[in-house]
Parts: sequence; C-alpha cells; structure tokens
Amino acid sequence: MRAAKISSYGIVAVCLAVILVPLFVLATVSLQNSSGTLNPLGLPETYYWSNYPKAIEVGRLVLYFTNSVTVLAVSLSVTLVCAILAGYALRHGRAWRADWLFSYFLLGMILPGFAGTIQSFLLLRELSLLNTHLGLSIIQVAGGMALPIFLYFQFFKTVPLEIEEAAMIDGCSPIRIFWQVVVPLTLPVTSTCIIVIAINSWNDFFGPLVYLSSPNSRTLPIGLMFFKTQYSANWPQLFAASALVAMPITLLFMFVQRFIIKGLVGGAVKG
Repeated sequence: MRAAKISSYGIVAVCLAVILVPLFVLATVSLQNSSGTLNPLGLPETYYWSNYPKAIEVGRLVLYFTNSVTVLAVSLSVTLVCAILAGYALRHGRAWRADWLFSYFLLGMILPGFAGTIQSFLLLRELSLLNTHLGLSIIQVAGGMALPIFLYFQFFKTVPLEIEEAAMIDGCSPIRIFWQVVVPLTLPVTSTCIIVIAINSWNDFFGPLVYLSSPNSRTLPIGLMFFKTQYSANWPQLFAASALVAMPITLLFMFVQRFIIKGLVGGAVKG
C-alpha cells in the first residue's frame, strides 16, 4: 500500500512538472531582455514588464483579439444551439431513426478534420464567404458539432421523462418545457461543451491560415506567427504575446472546471 502511494505521488509529480515547467519557461522568457542572452530555466535579473505592452502594439493583438472573439462568439453560440436541439430531437425521435442519425453524427468524430478542406474552400468561395469571419465560423461549427451532439444526447437519456410529463400536466407547452425545464438541467454538459468549443476555436491555426488571407482578418494564432521572421525572432515579446493569448481560455477553464467532469459523464438529475 505504501509503495502504491509513493508511485501515485510520483506520477502526480511528473504530471505537474510536465505542465508547470512550460508555464515557468513562458513566464520567465517573457520578462527577459530581448537584446540579451535568454535563460529559459532561470529568473531574470531585471524584469522587463514592457515586453507585454510592446507585444500588444507590435503584434496588433487588439485587432487579432477582436477577430478571434468574433469567430468564437458565432461558432460557440451556433454550435450550442444546434447541438442541444439535435440531442433533444434524437432523444425523443423514433428509436431506429434516432439511432441511424446518431451514428451519422458520430462520423464527424471519426473522420479527420482536414478531409474536406478543398471542398470547404471551394464552397466558401462560391458563397462569397471566403476571407470572412462568418465563413470561418461556419467551418468551425461544421467541424465541431459531433462531440456536443454526442454529449447532449447521452445527457438527455439520463433525464427522466416523468419530469417533462409533470410539466405537461401543469399546462406547459412543449417549447416552454424545453427551454424552462430541460435546458436548465444541461448546465454540466453545456459547460463542458463551452470549454471544448472555445479551446478548438481559440487555438485554431489551420482554419484561419486557409480561409483568411487579409492581414486585418487574422486571428490570434496567425498573429503570433509574425513575431518570428525568416532570420530572427523577438522571443521575449513572442512569449509575452503567447501568455496574453492563453490567458482568456485559462480563465474560462478555471470558471467552468467544476462542471466539466459532470458533463463528461452525462450529468446527473436530482429528484
């Protein structure tokens, strides 16, 4: 038993090191002098906090932040609404038809996301949505719909039908039952879907690289690439910009983390 505890603590220590060491390097390098010798694993003698405002100005992070938030807001809201409606419809559909449609949606979790890049590019061009944030949001919605539908469908299967029947007896319409009775129960799985969709959209590099060509339409992952030129790179400013880019998603994760495990296991209904 003692050996098992020591092994468990050792595994936890290794996992913490894998997570904390990159964060430490990110923080220390972002505060060092760009003209001096970098020491990734040591604390700087002088903390250059000016790297952060310089990174915001030089990297045009305000513009790229606005673009990323715009794409994230559209893809997150559309994905959540469509996924919760699809999961609820599958739960109450005919058994054979619901199972067939559910299997069809699961193909989105099996097929690689790059498989339809050429077709998506040509489609956006035909719709005049190429090089627009709306077009990129549509691509992200289509590519990230499968997992939320799976989570909502599994969650709705755990909700007793007696809850909806009781609301119907009290005179609630089907739409009111859905929005005022069923939707509030989905908080755990909705929190899980929010963090998954947000991370995928915020860190998306391939999508903006392919579908956005205008410098003013770039998102944050593409903007970080321009801190490094062919012959040199301002590593402290690049690391400072990377820390700023990672901060919003980190704060979002800290806010909803208590619901994530509940959402992944399908949630629970208290009677």
